[in-house]
Amino acid sequence: MRKQRYVAILSIFARGLAMGIAEIVPGISGSTIALITGIYSRMINALASFSAASMMLLFREGWRPFYERHDVGFLLVLLVGMAFSYWVLANVIADLLETRPLYVWGFFFGLVAGAVMQIGSSIAWQALTIVTGIFGFLVGASFAFLPAQATEPWLPLVFVGGVLAVSAWMLPGVSGSLVLLLLGLYGPMLAALTSLNLIVLSTFVLGLLVGVVAFARLIQHLLQQYRDGMLGLLTGLMAGSLMVLWPWRISTDLLWPTDYSTDPQWVGVTSLIVLGMATVFLLGFASRRVD
Repeated sequence: MRKQRYVAILSIFARGLAMGIAEIVPGISGSTIALITGIYSRMINALASFSAASMMLLFREGWRPFYERHDVGFLLVLLVGMAFSYWVLANVIADLLETRPLYVWGFFFGLVAGAVMQIGSSIAWQALTIVTGIFGFLVGASFAFLPAQATEPWLPLVFVGGVLAVSAWMLPGVSGSLVLLLLGLYGPMLAALTSLNLIVLSTFVLGLLVGVVAFARLIQHLLQQYRDGMLGLLTGLMAGSLMVLWPWRISTDLLWPTDYSTDPQWVGVTSLIVLGMATVFLLGFASRRVD
């Protein structure tokens, strides 16, 4: 019995590792990994169980009822796995963004392009052509023309970024890192994580907690009742965000590789775009095998 418990804990931890690896790059949602590995329903139900009454339950009935009602053990093991991935990979990603930015953005572009095709092909075409898909595309594309954020991010924006990032993290298809990228917070948050900037990190964590309490139940309801509309909106948002991820750009100007001011490295970047797309398709294949 104890051995089975340890195996279950290691299994959840391993899934948390995979979700963290997916979430640290702005392409694949950690929730997509949760869906593929069969824990999405348990995860979203556990998150949706939190509310303003949760603290009252803890104070009145004690730790054990709180622990059982909110599936705290499962969430803690999952989050520890994700945190370990962040800790291991944050420096690697930050270094690659400094030394090989075209390659990194090329891979991210491929991940999102593959996700657009993967998710878009699974829903009714009407959801992509009417309000949700078109609106999502316009919103995603608009972020391509926002100026980059400073190295020291504005704390209110960090808080809002935490709220929106955890909301995206709970949705299959859009990663929290993509939201941070669209808000101009991806680089600053990586820097805060690698330098352990506790003020920025604690502000972000506060936003995460508020986002879970405020939106988990809403997301659970919307995905159950309006699946195609929600996924159409997310697909449009990701398609528009491809303008943000386009590797060959200077500030807000999108360029062809031949017009890039320095070596466009187009063979290597194109290869990584294809690799990113192939990664998503392999995940989709694995998802169908699990189902």
